[in-house]
This record gives sequence, C-alpha cells and structure tokens, in this order.
Amino acid sequence: MWNIDYDLKKMISPQKEGYEFVKTLKLYIPYKEIGLQILVRREQPLQFFYEIILKLIDCKCNDIDTISRYIGVEKEILNDVIGEMYNWVYINSNILTLTPEGKNALKTLKQIAIEKEDINKIFINAITGKIEELENVFKKPKDDNPCLTETIRISDEFIRMNFNSFNEYYQFRQEEYDNRGLGIKNEIYQIIKKQYERLCYAEKKVFIYRNIRDGSLMYECDNDPDKTYSTTLAKQISNCPGARKILKSPYNIQRYLIHELNENIELKENTKALVDIIKNNEYSSDEVIQQIQKHYFKNRYLLENEYMEIILAINKIKPSEIIISSDCLNKILNHNNIASLHMSLHNCNVTILSYGKEYRIQDIKKKVMSIQSKFRNKIKWTEKDNIKQSDIVIYPYCAINIMYVPINVDKDYIIKEVAQITFDKKIINEIKEKLLKID
Repeated sequence: MWNIDYDLKKMISPQKEGYEFVKTLKLYIPYKEIGLQILVRREQPLQFFYEIILKLIDCKCNDIDTISRYIGVEKEILNDVIGEMYNWVYINSNILTLTPEGKNALKTLKQIAIEKEDINKIFINAITGKIEELENVFKKPKDDNPCLTETIRISDEFIRMNFNSFNEYYQFRQEEYDNRGLGIKNEIYQIIKKQYERLCYAEKKVFIYRNIRDGSLMYECDNDPDKTYSTTLAKQISNCPGARKILKSPYNIQRYLIHELNENIELKENTKALVDIIKNNEYSSDEVIQQIQKHYFKNRYLLENEYMEIILAINKIKPSEIIISSDCLNKILNHNNIASLHMSLHNCNVTILSYGKEYRIQDIKKKVMSIQSKFRNKIKWTEKDNIKQSDIVIYPYCAINIMYVPINVDKDYIIKEVAQITFDKKIINEIKEKLLKID
C-alpha cells in the first residue's frame, strides 16, 4: 500500500517478565545552572626581566648595586621590582638569595599568578549533585510531561564541600578548549562566591510498567544504572506536583471509565509476528522487507505512538479523504502532523472532529485552519461533546482506533493508550460512516 519509511524497531515497547508495559513518557530532570567567581592559580611563562635578575643572583652577582649596574636600571626602580619578587628572593643587608620557589622558577622559567575569573554555565544535577555537561537544556518541562523536584540545594556549604569537583571540572574545560595544545594546567585557588543560579531541565525517557500480580506501578529510566531517577520518581509521585503529572484525577478521565481492555487474539498474534521479524533481523534484505510488509499490512495493534508516524506519512499514502476524531488533538496534531495535513490538501479532503472541552483546543484549531484560501473548502472542523476515543480514517486505505484505558493508582489514574489498525475495506467504510453521521 505504501512504503514504510520510519524505524519500527524504535517503537517496540520494552518488555519485562511479570509486568505489563503501560507507556513511555518524557521525564524532566532538574539541574541548577550556576556561575562562580573564582581565584585561579595560573601558570605563566616567567617574565624576561625577572629571569635576568634570578640568573644574576644564581651566579653570585647578588647585591642590589651590582645588579643595577649590570642591567642599567636605577636602584629605586630595581627595589620596586624585587619587592614584586618576594616569593623568589631573600633580602639581607642589600644581598639577595634565591628561595626554593625562586630556584624552581629559574629551573622551569615559569611563574604562578593568582587572578580573578568568572566561570559560567556549570550544570549541577539537582538529584545526584554531580556536575555534568548538557547539550540540550530546557527552561521548563514540555507539555504535560512529569518532572522530578530538586532534592539538592546549591548552598555555600555545598560549594565548599565540592571544591575538588569544581576544580576538576574547571581543568576539564581547559582541556576541552585547549585548541593549540599548550597543555595549560591552571587550577582553582579559591571560590569567592556564587554569581547566579537558575533552574533548568534535561530530558530523559521513563518506561512505566504495571505489576501483573498486585497492580503496582514500576518505573525505569534510560541511562539510570543505579535507578536513582526511577527511585526518586516513585517516592515523589505521591506528593510532588511535578511527578504527579503522570497521573490523572477521576474528574479528568470520567469519560474513559467505560473502557476496558479486552485483548483481541488475532490482533495480538499479528502484532507479535511483526515484532518478531523486526527483532530477529538486524539487516534488511529484500526477503526481510517483504516479510515485514506482509505482516505490517495486517489488522493488528500498533506499536507505541506508531500512528503519529503514519499521519506524518500521509503525503506518501495519498488518500482521497482523512477523518480525525479525537479528544486528544493536542498530542495527535503536533506541528509536524499539522504541516502534513496541510500538504495533503492538494489531493484530499480533511475532516476534524474535536472534543470542545479539550484543553487549549482553540489554539490547535487556529493552527489547523491557518491555510491558503483556495484550500479552505477542503478542510472541515466540527466540535462534538461525546468523543471518548480517537479514530483516524485514511480513506480508503486504513482506519486507526485509539482507546484510552484508565489504570487505577490509589485515588488517581494513569492512562494507557491501546491503538489498533485495520485494512479491511468494509470496516473502514463502517467507521467512516459512523464518524460522519450527524448526531
């Protein structure tokens, strides 16, 4: 029917024995971005003037009058310079002697200077307390996704106790930006104060499972070998607003309470056959591709969020009509899928049936209906008050149904999406007629 251009393997839900997979969400981890004002012990090449004076002292030409004659500098000026060299020379009755530091400076021809510096964009994980490099930083959690609440404060005491970590990070940055290969090894001498602090977030995936025996939830985060984030989420979900975004109140999901998940054996077997082929074949030969297409275009359960990719591929499917009925249009009609619908208007008509009480539904409507005047008669938007699931008809090729099944968690609920697709022409027509039927 159409070419499969998206990565099916990435959509296969991770499974755990004894658990039912519920859903994947984005979890936002809190970080504190801070800036520090510091004193830096900086290694520099020894100034030539200092080098000459140290060499003369080392050669026993070490009284101030003699040095003044040799280098042609007035005694008063020389006294000021020697005052700057107090770490390197002893003065006794106009006679100069090298200190151990002076001998080392003469040997290495380097000097140490203490200078003030600001170091910014230090990201501290507000759950683990570790300093980390972040590529993608978010000012706040996106959409309605959960976030953890910070458990670590970046106080003066925290900074003092983690001096070595800040110093190691400062040296790491030097190595990163040492493009000329100078091998600079400056280090923090003292942290004076914290210049600024702001909250930000990094994004991770959290996989949610339900224990088959007792119905309890379990959380697993990607790149969380010590289970720090999953344990913190489990603790915070009962009393922290950010973590509780995973849950929905009974009031908000009242219309879904009629939904019960009764697995269809045929759909389940067809889905398993497709998943097995994808998992067991690392490389896509012509034979494997044919096998995937054979099972892909059977009535089956969709992989996680697969319907989003199908909508994105509408222009390659080339339907004559598209109908989307949903009370979750905020998710289904994201920026990319709206653009895909707009492009499809060259070849087909689009009907959107929305649930009038959906949050910010008018914003979505405005984006969908922002089209050129020549296409305005090809797209229709109707509000209904009895929508309890999502149906997507890509006519005449397929129909997708998404049921939202509430799973009880104490006094609240978590919503599991169960999506299925049919390629049966008769069923597709029945769904189409039912959706377009006037109440």
